[in-house]
Amino acid sequence: MSIETPLPLKESKSKTRSVLRPFVLIPALILAAYIRWMFWSSNPEDDPYDLSHADGRSRFYTTTYPKIAAPPNFSLRQRLVWILKQYQWRFAKPNPAAYSFPARPTQFCSIHGLLNQCMKLSGTRYFIAVEIADMVEFGSTNTLNGAQWVAAFEHAIEESNPVVCYDFARKTKFQDTLLLIRERPKVVKIVPRTKLADYQKAGLVKEASQ
Repeated sequence: MSIETPLPLKESKSKTRSVLRPFVLIPALILAAYIRWMFWSSNPEDDPYDLSHADGRSRFYTTTYPKIAAPPNFSLRQRLVWILKQYQWRFAKPNPAAYSFPARPTQFCSIHGLLNQCMKLSGTRYFIAVEIADMVEFGSTNTLNGAQWVAAFEHAIEESNPVVCYDFARKTKFQDTLLLIRERPKVVKIVPRTKLADYQKAGLVKEASQ
């Protein structure tokens, strides 16, 4: 006489597997996405300054997102949650209206540093000419939301006094005002005014973008 396994037991095992499957797949997918992101962001191109020092050519460097390391004492669950938040922060659509910036006195500010912050707020990627080596004066008399703050800093760049730049071909400093060029949505290029022709000739800026 053979004894058959009751059908309810089989159904119970099947249900258990279906319940457990998302708990296995979701962390695996999150981890795979994070590894892909880390691999992509850990292989930057050659430093544009080093390249320009070597060949004297004009080129851009781009704004970047900061890399934040997870605390070493995080549990596996905390680390997975942290990975998910970092991935969402990096790729989710930004909401500039959610930020608020208090009034601040006018002072010299790093062009690259504040454009990194502008990218975080707006999602716009900025391409900055390697020749630009100085800061611009920036401040506000009113409290600004994120979109207003980004627009105000972009305006400060466009209306800035001549800033110190460096000509890699001639190995000398020069002063120039800056052009802020919007070639397409979410892409802005910033070049010294007297270097625009060089960037157009190199195909780095479109001819129609003056």
